Amino acid sequence: MFSGIYKICTNPGAPQAEMLFFRLRGLLVKHVESILKELNAISGEPEFLNHYCTSFEAFTTGTSYISELFRYLNRYWISYSHCETGQAPVPGVYPVTEVNALSLHIWHDIAFSKLKKRLVKAIIHIFHAARRGRSECFEDGDCIASTVQDQMSLYREELEQPFLEDAGRYYSAKAIELLSRVSISDYLREAELLCAQEQKRCESRLHRTTVNQVRHACCRVMVDEHADRICEDAESFLIDNQKEDLRRMFSLFSELANENALMSFKNILKKYIERSGMEVVQKFQQEETTKNPEGYIEALVQVRNKYFELIKDAFGFHPLMRTALDQACRAFANSHPRLPELLAKYTHYLMSGDKKHGAGRVLLLPGSPQPMLSPQLDDVLEQKIENISVVFCLIDDKDIFKKYYSKFLAKRLIKGTSTSNDMEILLIQKLRDICGCDFVSKLQKMLKDKMLSKELMNSFTAWLEEKDIDLRSEDAANSLAIELHHGVSYHCDVLTAGAWPISSAAAELKIFLPPALEAHTKLFTQFYTGRSTGRKLLWIHHLSFGMVQSHCFSKRYEFLLSFYQMLILVQFNTTTTIQRSDIVQRTNIQEQDCTHHLTSLVKAKILTSDGDATNPTYAINFGFSSRKLRVSAIPNSPVESPKAVKVPTREVEEDRKMSLQAAIVRVLKTRRDIHQAQLMHEVAEMLVNQFVPTTTSIKQNVEILIQKEYLRRHDDDKTRFLYVA
Repeated sequence: MFSGIYKICTNPGAPQAEMLFFRLRGLLVKHVESILKELNAISGEPEFLNHYCTSFEAFTTGTSYISELFRYLNRYWISYSHCETGQAPVPGVYPVTEVNALSLHIWHDIAFSKLKKRLVKAIIHIFHAARRGRSECFEDGDCIASTVQDQMSLYREELEQPFLEDAGRYYSAKAIELLSRVSISDYLREAELLCAQEQKRCESRLHRTTVNQVRHACCRVMVDEHADRICEDAESFLIDNQKEDLRRMFSLFSELANENALMSFKNILKKYIERSGMEVVQKFQQEETTKNPEGYIEALVQVRNKYFELIKDAFGFHPLMRTALDQACRAFANSHPRLPELLAKYTHYLMSGDKKHGAGRVLLLPGSPQPMLSPQLDDVLEQKIENISVVFCLIDDKDIFKKYYSKFLAKRLIKGTSTSNDMEILLIQKLRDICGCDFVSKLQKMLKDKMLSKELMNSFTAWLEEKDIDLRSEDAANSLAIELHHGVSYHCDVLTAGAWPISSAAAELKIFLPPALEAHTKLFTQFYTGRSTGRKLLWIHHLSFGMVQSHCFSKRYEFLLSFYQMLILVQFNTTTTIQRSDIVQRTNIQEQDCTHHLTSLVKAKILTSDGDATNPTYAINFGFSSRKLRVSAIPNSPVESPKAVKVPTREVEEDRKMSLQAAIVRVLKTRRDIHQAQLMHEVAEMLVNQFVPTTTSIKQNVEILIQKEYLRRHDDDKTRFLYVA
């Protein structure tokens, strides 16, 4: 047959290709018209759909074979002779085109265009039957799949839109019926099931774009249109911890094109968490959180962890829900004005094992080994450090926390009361991960100074041994100093002035030391300046401490004392009684500090006091007795006055002023020309890891920088700022 068609198309005398094409077209038209009559005669919808699919499949298969037989006609006569001269594809008039395309044109104009409404009706009828039976599959599914794959059916316009509209009407009525008789919990379960079943029915039978749109249509009419009613029960789900219902609600809201329902749900969650947290805050405020910072911090962590688990289990850590949790936790956590201080105190109690708030700790004497933590205690401490980092993330005033924390860290490092150096390093690493390297640079320097001091003392001992003869010959006092160094356990910490939160004011006061100790400090100064040129040592004796032995009581006691107490007791080596004024004169300790340390010695019953209160006389209490052979008499820190409490805040305000000005200049230097609103936004973003600057503070510092001529206002627009190079 192929050769016969070839001969007709290439007849040398009179080629008959055109006649052959039009006769084929007429034959196809008559065949499709006969199929149309057969389809119109069928009454049942399933039978009609089945016969339509069978007829179309047979027609397309046959025309594909015909197209192969007419391959020469397609390739040469149609392509070359009629590539640009085909007639317009209006009903009844078919262009000169390839046989396959021609057959589909004919089927579309004669059969599909007249039957499309009935086809859509039949498909919807089958889906309705499946919905009523709650079935995810149906007997005539293959017919539907065959119909929607019709390339010329104009699928989207002719089938998809009517199908989506019908699905919307069906599930809208279903939603109203369900809401009238079931609870919201049952309604969400039913809505989730119905949407899943509809999606399953469509996946293997309709185009994938329709599957998504059908699910969205179901969610819209069943969820979005009733979102307000559904959200009314959201808080009860939270109160009863109904995670599965919350998961369904969130999952269905997440599928909506409109985010209003999801945002309403997020706000309900945020307000509920904030209210729960505020109840904890108000409870502890009544119980004076300053006396129980660890209980308060752990209560905050407990509230946060409770809802963190909810976010994980019900919402899969969705960013929007995480934002709601963070915003709520920040709100109730920062409602306490002293949260940074409380967290710093809690950290100090934890890292030092304070007697009032954990396992008792004592000062570590020079040469004492660092205590080892058991694996169980190590794990507990790591978890508590993780809790500290959680609360730290919530704090707005992170710089205030840093001020308090640095003071407590300095106290632990100097006195050697830290539970574990590894835990100190771990905590600082947590702070660095949150706020960056600049935030913890001084804290890291403090730890480094402490470690380098150990190496420095080893070098000092080696230097004394190497220079022993020369040093003894230089000065007789050096012999006393060297004997002192080898005769007692001695350690000296060299601290970087800018890193440690220690005032140098006390170092400027010259304390009168015993001759051997005075010579020893001079030797250490000589050693240090010899290896570190350009540096100056300032001795901060009021932070020192040590242990002395007694030889005047019934037993030989060891007293753990502050350095000032040691100087005071040394005065009793030459006398048994002495007035306070004489002690001040001999040691040059300020009278207020001297009184404070003497009071602690009297309280420990090492000394007795007598005489005028303005200048009492102190004497050795030879009747001293204690069950412990090692007695600690180090005084507690003086009670902080309201003025002293405000000092860190005042320091923070000065630091914030400098940070704000630096951030403003940095932004202006980059932008050169910037509007006020954008400047405030970028400055706030830049400082978010330190504190939350107020609009007023930014404006005030902008004015200061204008006066300093770092920037200026635009001549025509006063809300714009220009950088002055």
